[in-house]
Amino acid sequence: MTSKTLRVLKVDQPLGEFYIGAIESRELIEIATTDVRTFEDGNPASVDGIQRQLAPKRVRTLSTYVNLEYATFPTSIIISVSELCASLIPVKDCEGIFDLEISAFAGDEETPPISLQETAFIIDGQHRLAGLENLDKDKSFEVNVSIFVGADNTDKAEIFSRVNLAQTKVNKSLVYDLLDYARETSPYKVAHEIAVALNREPEGPLHNRIKRLGIKTPGIDDETLAQASVVNGLLRHLPPEQEKERSKGLFGLVGTKEPQENWRKRVFVDFYREEDTASMLENVSNYFHAVAHRWPNAWNDVEPGKILNRTTGYNGLIRFFQDAFLEIVDTPRVVSEQEFYELFRAIEIDEDQFTPSIFPPGGSGASKLYNRLKGGISRQKSLLG
Repeated sequence: MTSKTLRVLKVDQPLGEFYIGAIESRELIEIATTDVRTFEDGNPASVDGIQRQLAPKRVRTLSTYVNLEYATFPTSIIISVSELCASLIPVKDCEGIFDLEISAFAGDEETPPISLQETAFIIDGQHRLAGLENLDKDKSFEVNVSIFVGADNTDKAEIFSRVNLAQTKVNKSLVYDLLDYARETSPYKVAHEIAVALNREPEGPLHNRIKRLGIKTPGIDDETLAQASVVNGLLRHLPPEQEKERSKGLFGLVGTKEPQENWRKRVFVDFYREEDTASMLENVSNYFHAVAHRWPNAWNDVEPGKILNRTTGYNGLIRFFQDAFLEIVDTPRVVSEQEFYELFRAIEIDEDQFTPSIFPPGGSGASKLYNRLKGGISRQKSLLG
């Protein structure tokens, strides 16, 4: 390939003009280049470049995602092309429409050569493009691009900064709640359905305790948990490859197990394969009923200064669920509230200890609670042994 031509639409905005079009991802990869911001020659006093470092975990996730049947990147990859490598030819009788030819630059006395493989500078979208490098050979994936012609480093940096600083982090509780509309079964959807059912259960331990949209529900004062926290906690007990499972759901393959799948590592995986959401719900409900029975004052106190029924407490408890479940059963089944309660009864934590001073907010407090709960089982075993 000596050049690449694509049809584009001119867009005028306050920063300047740019062009939007579509290109096959493999063709864009062939001409794309980046400039990661780093220290020049290891010198901390000299920094150059615009892009962030690639995050390997994110690239692996996107590499899996791009090969799924429902994969989509609806937002543009933003690139810059030197004016030395770009020719814009107006399309006859189509105002604002051009054929943009991107080609190499041979170089001159002032400017070094620019190869075709370096003509498209990625301003935003490098992780998506890195994921697309692992697209299956028999698949195609067209991406939409926003193209700035002749942008200098100041313009590139401004565009990158504005795109990334202006992004508002989406409320995960809202995202999970939109799974009401999903047709296919997935771990996300199942966890969402369990969370909603727990919140609606009239005499349940989490009745009206869950903020479905991540914000206070009008007329309800006892909500202590965001739906996102509840769903994320449940996901640790379901199949781990969420996007792959969603793809299976689209084709009615929920019951297909993965190699090395083991319910002792993810205790709800067999229920999930059997599409037995009711048993998962009953287990979780019985578990938190037992928590409320063992520590009623701490569980029912929704005032600030208590952690058991808030995110820190929930995260420690839902992590401990697997240990408790495995301690009781030899094969997946519904565990009764009484069985869970007998386990909790042997754990020596006083109700007045569930405070932020003992279990600090965040991951450290949740881990400390989990370790205290797990330690209670270990002590019970040693006494019995």
